[in-house]
Amino acid sequence: MIEVEIRAKINNKIDVQNKLKQIGSVLEKSIYQEDRVFGHEMFLDENKMIIEGGLSARIRQVDQNTWLEFKEISRNKGAGIEIKANLDNMEEGLRFFEKLGFKEAFTVKKQREVYVLNGFEICLDDVEQLGSFIEIEKAVVGQDETEQAKQGCLSLLKRIAPEGETTDKKYGDLIQEILNG
Repeated sequence: MIEVEIRAKINNKIDVQNKLKQIGSVLEKSIYQEDRVFGHEMFLDENKMIIEGGLSARIRQVDQNTWLEFKEISRNKGAGIEIKANLDNMEEGLRFFEKLGFKEAFTVKKQREVYVLNGFEICLDDVEQLGSFIEIEKAVVGQDETEQAKQGCLSLLKRIAPEGETTDKKYGDLIQEILNG
Protein backbone atom coordinates (compact mmCIF):
# COMPACT_ATOMS: atom_id res chain seq x y z
CA MET A 1 0.00 0.00 0.00
CA ILE A 2 1.20 3.49 -0.83
CA GLU A 3 -0.32 6.44 0.99
CA VAL A 4 -0.73 9.57 -1.11
CA GLU A 5 -1.48 12.67 0.93
CA ILE A 6 -1.52 16.42 0.84
CA ARG A 7 -1.61 18.78 3.81
CA ALA A 8 -2.68 22.40 4.10
CA LYS A 9 -2.81 24.94 6.90
CA ILE A 10 -6.33 26.31 7.33
CA ASN A 11 -7.58 29.42 9.08
CA ASN A 12 -11.25 28.62 9.64
CA LYS A 13 -11.95 25.04 10.66
CA ILE A 14 -15.70 25.67 11.03
CA ASP A 15 -15.99 26.77 7.38
CA VAL A 16 -14.18 23.60 6.31
CA GLN A 17 -16.42 21.41 8.49
CA ASN A 18 -19.50 23.02 6.91
CA LYS A 19 -18.13 22.48 3.40
CA LEU A 20 -17.43 18.83 4.18
CA LYS A 21 -21.08 18.38 5.20
CA GLN A 22 -22.31 20.18 2.07
CA ILE A 23 -20.43 17.89 -0.30
CA GLY A 24 -21.65 14.73 1.44
CA SER A 25 -18.61 13.56 3.38
CA VAL A 26 -19.23 11.38 6.42
CA LEU A 27 -17.64 12.02 9.82
CA GLU A 28 -16.23 8.60 10.64
CA LYS A 29 -14.62 9.37 14.00
CA SER A 30 -13.10 11.97 16.25
CA ILE A 31 -9.95 10.98 18.12
CA TYR A 32 -7.17 12.34 20.27
CA GLN A 33 -3.83 11.18 18.99
CA GLU A 34 -0.39 11.37 20.53
CA ASP A 35 2.69 10.52 18.48
CA ARG A 36 6.09 10.06 20.07
CA VAL A 37 8.50 10.61 17.20
CA PHE A 38 11.97 9.08 16.93
CA GLY A 39 14.89 9.72 14.63
CA HIS A 40 18.03 7.87 13.67
CA GLU A 41 21.20 9.82 12.90
CA MET A 42 21.58 8.10 9.51
CA PHE A 43 18.27 9.69 8.39
CA LEU A 44 18.80 13.20 9.82
CA ASP A 45 20.29 16.31 8.24
CA GLU A 46 22.28 19.00 10.09
CA ASN A 47 19.04 20.56 11.38
CA LYS A 48 17.80 17.21 12.77
CA MET A 49 15.19 17.05 10.00
CA ILE A 50 14.52 13.67 8.42
CA ILE A 51 15.99 13.58 4.93
CA GLU A 52 13.90 12.85 1.84
CA GLY A 53 13.56 9.08 1.57
CA GLY A 54 14.61 8.58 5.19
CA LEU A 55 12.60 6.73 7.80
CA SER A 56 10.56 8.32 10.54
CA ALA A 57 9.69 6.11 13.46
CA ARG A 58 6.89 6.75 15.90
CA ILE A 59 4.78 5.23 18.59
CA ARG A 60 1.17 6.30 18.17
CA GLN A 61 -1.41 6.08 20.89
CA VAL A 62 -5.11 6.52 20.22
CA ASP A 63 -7.35 5.81 23.18
CA GLN A 64 -6.13 2.46 24.56
CA ASN A 65 -4.54 1.33 21.28
CA THR A 66 -0.80 1.64 20.75
CA TRP A 67 1.32 0.77 17.73
CA LEU A 68 4.66 1.57 16.18
CA GLU A 69 5.18 2.82 12.66
CA PHE A 70 8.00 3.28 10.24
CA LYS A 71 7.22 5.79 7.53
CA GLU A 72 9.30 6.71 4.50
CA ILE A 73 9.45 10.49 4.25
CA SER A 74 8.32 11.63 0.84
CA ARG A 75 7.66 15.36 0.83
CA ASN A 76 7.91 15.92 -2.91
CA LYS A 77 6.22 12.84 -4.36
CA GLY A 78 3.37 12.75 -1.84
CA ALA A 79 3.67 8.97 -1.43
CA GLY A 80 5.75 6.78 0.81
CA ILE A 81 5.94 3.30 2.29
CA GLU A 82 4.36 2.87 5.70
CA ILE A 83 4.68 -0.17 7.99
CA LYS A 84 2.67 -0.58 11.21
CA ALA A 85 2.71 -3.10 14.05
CA ASN A 86 0.48 -3.31 17.11
CA LEU A 87 2.07 -3.05 20.55
CA ASP A 88 0.91 -4.46 23.85
CA ASN A 89 2.31 -1.40 25.62
CA MET A 90 4.38 1.74 25.07
CA GLU A 91 7.48 0.37 26.84
CA GLU A 92 7.74 -2.49 24.34
CA GLY A 93 8.06 0.02 21.48
CA LEU A 94 10.52 2.20 23.40
CA ARG A 95 12.84 -0.78 23.97
CA PHE A 96 12.56 -1.83 20.31
CA PHE A 97 13.47 1.62 18.96
CA GLU A 98 16.34 1.91 21.43
CA LYS A 99 17.81 -1.38 20.16
CA LEU A 100 17.60 -0.07 16.58
CA GLY A 101 19.41 3.16 17.51
CA PHE A 102 16.39 5.50 17.22
CA LYS A 103 16.23 8.36 19.75
CA GLU A 104 13.09 10.20 20.84
CA ALA A 105 12.91 13.67 19.27
CA PHE A 106 9.52 15.16 20.21
CA THR A 107 5.81 14.51 20.67
CA VAL A 108 2.98 15.60 18.36
CA LYS A 109 -0.43 15.95 20.03
CA LYS A 110 -3.53 16.47 17.94
CA GLN A 111 -7.28 16.31 18.00
CA ARG A 112 -8.41 14.74 14.71
CA GLU A 113 -11.73 14.47 12.92
CA VAL A 114 -11.73 11.82 10.20
CA TYR A 115 -14.14 12.15 7.28
CA VAL A 116 -14.56 9.85 4.28
CA LEU A 117 -15.73 10.69 0.76
CA ASN A 118 -15.44 8.64 -2.44
CA GLY A 119 -12.36 6.67 -1.38
CA PHE A 120 -10.60 9.65 0.18
CA GLU A 121 -9.87 10.10 3.88
CA ILE A 122 -10.07 13.72 4.98
CA CYS A 123 -8.63 14.65 8.36
CA LEU A 124 -9.13 17.94 10.16
CA ASP A 125 -6.41 18.35 12.75
CA ASP A 126 -5.91 20.76 15.62
CA VAL A 127 -2.22 20.29 16.33
CA GLU A 128 -0.74 21.53 19.58
CA GLN A 129 1.81 24.32 18.88
CA LEU A 130 0.91 24.45 15.15
CA GLY A 131 -2.80 25.23 14.67
CA SER A 132 -5.41 23.76 12.29
CA PHE A 133 -4.70 21.66 9.20
CA ILE A 134 -6.48 19.52 6.66
CA GLU A 135 -4.96 16.32 5.31
CA ILE A 136 -6.45 14.53 2.33
CA GLU A 137 -5.24 10.98 1.76
CA LYS A 138 -5.82 8.20 -0.72
CA ALA A 139 -4.32 4.72 -0.54
CA VAL A 140 -3.15 3.18 -3.82
CA VAL A 141 -1.58 -0.15 -4.69
CA GLY A 142 0.96 0.80 -7.33
CA GLN A 143 3.41 3.64 -7.90
CA ASP A 144 1.75 4.28 -11.28
CA GLU A 145 -1.44 5.37 -9.47
CA THR A 146 0.18 8.02 -7.25
CA GLU A 147 0.02 11.02 -9.61
CA GLN A 148 -3.68 10.53 -10.32
CA ALA A 149 -4.37 10.14 -6.58
CA LYS A 150 -2.39 13.31 -5.81
CA GLN A 151 -4.36 15.29 -8.39
CA GLY A 152 -7.58 13.95 -6.87
CA CYS A 153 -6.44 15.10 -3.41
CA LEU A 154 -5.58 18.59 -4.74
CA SER A 155 -8.91 18.88 -6.56
CA LEU A 156 -10.78 17.93 -3.39
CA LEU A 157 -8.76 20.47 -1.39
CA LYS A 158 -9.83 23.24 -3.80
CA ARG A 159 -13.48 22.29 -3.21
CA ILE A 160 -13.21 22.06 0.57
CA ALA A 161 -10.62 24.66 1.59
CA PRO A 162 -9.58 26.84 -1.35
CA GLU A 163 -7.76 29.25 1.01
CA GLY A 164 -5.65 26.42 2.46
CA GLU A 165 -1.89 26.87 2.20
CA THR A 166 -0.42 23.54 1.12
CA THR A 167 2.83 22.40 2.67
CA ASP A 168 5.10 19.47 1.94
CA LYS A 169 6.31 19.57 5.54
CA LYS A 170 5.12 16.94 7.97
CA TYR A 171 3.93 17.99 11.44
CA GLY A 172 7.23 16.69 12.77
CA ASP A 173 9.15 18.99 10.40
CA LEU A 174 7.13 21.97 11.59
CA ILE A 175 7.67 21.12 15.26
CA GLN A 176 11.38 20.49 14.64
CA GLU A 177 11.61 23.99 13.10
CA ILE A 178 10.10 25.40 16.32
CA LEU A 179 12.57 23.37 18.41
CA ASN A 180 15.46 24.60 16.25
CA GLY A 181 14.37 28.17 16.99
